[in-house]
Amino acid sequence: MKVNAASLKLSKSKQKELESLLVGYWAQDTWKFGECSVQDGYKDYSYDRAIKFTCSSSTLNSELKYGCWQKLERGDWKTKTLWGKVGNIRDICNWINQSSMNIGSFLERDLATLEISFRSYLVEIGNFRFYKGINLDKEQKIREYVNDGDQIHTLRQVYKVIQEFSDDRDEYDRDIWDIRKLGYSSNPSQPIHKLNFSKIVQPWIKSAAKKFIKYSLSTHSVGEAQTRLSKVGNFSIFLAYYYPDLEPSEINRELILKYLSQLSKTGLSSVNIRRHIGCLNTFLELCAREGWADVPDQRLIYNEDYPRLSQNKPRFIPENVLSQLNEHLDKLPPHIMRMVMIIQECGMRISELCCLQFNCLSQDVHGDWFLLYYQFKMKKEHIIPISKEIVAVIQEQQEYVRQERGQDCKYLFFSPRANRGDKPIKQAQFTNALNQVAYEQQIRDSSGNLWRFQAHQFRHTVGTRMINMGVPQHIIQRYLGHESPEMTNHYAHIHDQTLKEEFAKFKNKIVDIAGKVVEQENSISQNPEVQWIKKNILAQSLPNGSCALPVVAGQCPHANACLSCTHFRTTSEFLDEHKKQLKQTNKIIETAKANSWQRQVEMNEKVKQSLENIINSLEGDSNETPT
Repeated sequence: MKVNAASLKLSKSKQKELESLLVGYWAQDTWKFGECSVQDGYKDYSYDRAIKFTCSSSTLNSELKYGCWQKLERGDWKTKTLWGKVGNIRDICNWINQSSMNIGSFLERDLATLEISFRSYLVEIGNFRFYKGINLDKEQKIREYVNDGDQIHTLRQVYKVIQEFSDDRDEYDRDIWDIRKLGYSSNPSQPIHKLNFSKIVQPWIKSAAKKFIKYSLSTHSVGEAQTRLSKVGNFSIFLAYYYPDLEPSEINRELILKYLSQLSKTGLSSVNIRRHIGCLNTFLELCAREGWADVPDQRLIYNEDYPRLSQNKPRFIPENVLSQLNEHLDKLPPHIMRMVMIIQECGMRISELCCLQFNCLSQDVHGDWFLLYYQFKMKKEHIIPISKEIVAVIQEQQEYVRQERGQDCKYLFFSPRANRGDKPIKQAQFTNALNQVAYEQQIRDSSGNLWRFQAHQFRHTVGTRMINMGVPQHIIQRYLGHESPEMTNHYAHIHDQTLKEEFAKFKNKIVDIAGKVVEQENSISQNPEVQWIKKNILAQSLPNGSCALPVVAGQCPHANACLSCTHFRTTSEFLDEHKKQLKQTNKIIETAKANSWQRQVEMNEKVKQSLENIINSLEGDSNETPT
């Protein structure tokens, strides 16, 4: 059922209910700061600083009081915020008293109409305020923007509180869900409180989408539910433009192909397009299976509809960029600087960094330190070893927190707006601070482009650095808290230099007489052991390799039969010599057989077999390239 603003205006019974909730202090027309029962530690306002509600309409006065009270009671506003709105509330009351709208409830007009009227009034009296600011876009370019001032913002927030109060429908029937009322929560460093269905224009899609998202909330995170809602909304926009009168039963393969074609023109990455297609496929299949909408119960999307994954650019931070950032750490606020130092070593997700608990350090019986934190994505606790330098950084932040918020502060990095330290710093504050420094200090990559920091780049950087330092993948997997090797593969990028070095080792590997690889740190020519042998015991050095038999083992029992000795080592450096020797050995065998020299045949057959093993192994490597 479609519900518009007019149908949600306060009935007389709802108006009486609202007024009955305003008792004691909240029913008064004057609220003094010092007498308010809600206190959060803010002391800078005087005791007598007062908010005065002067609307000539008692119902409008009550609605305005209720809206302000609820914003404070819920924690959306702090006392500093509410009593900072003394002038805004005065302007709203004066506007209502002088307006010709003649309304008894804010909900008798839609919000857009009220905003236009209030804005015009403020301009007329010369008191209209707006906020003009700048920010950095995705290309690190300055963009200017203009927002309404706090007067309009205050009216908007009060209106939404009253609108919510007027709606007695079940939360799942509303067009805007408050997930807190549904018992769900999101990551506090990037909170999601509302899911908005109002932009879906087709009644059948909106109804089905609500069922789909209700189902998604029971199986996935709030963030995933919000993402799914966005993608269903995108499909709704497509249908509204190309098929405005479409019935759900008319959805067919031709329509889907047109939608896929439009997706391919959006400029989205192949990963995002795949997610759009996957979400739509799940939505349509569930609609048919669960009876949420009368869509055809047939396959509409096929595996080949998903675009191939493009080769994504590495997301790690280049060393030269990281060096520039570290040179300018002192330009960051102290707590952001400490966050950068921690994430550079630990590689956690930004949500995990922001939500680090105050008591996040642990020490074992050997005196080594560990960092304990919660992985929201994996829904589990995670613990990793950390260096003493990072321990010192965390302890420094702990001391700062004790001074600012006391020992009982929940978070190591608390929100500046949370007087009690019960809310973590927001993720955007971290990335905004980094990109501001990148812009001001002109941090650029090797191509000369201004670098745009994203918090997740640090996680890729740690994984990439570890894999290039030779840390085994299963250790990296454990350190980053991944559940599968595939997840770690996504993070660990092999540098070109590392690949070059490993390929050199691969091409110059050492083999024995059976053609098996013998692990060595360096090639024969660079191996200190071989160099020492060549210098001090020349008799042990060979024209086609070297002898690895230690001198302390005594005389070689094989004399000149090195190619039948397990201590013999060689590389592709001597490949031509081996081929010459094999040719000679074959001639010797032929001559020995012709003269029935059985002993010589047996001895040289062993040499021949060893040479063939060596040549086959070394030549095989020469024709291979690593994949």
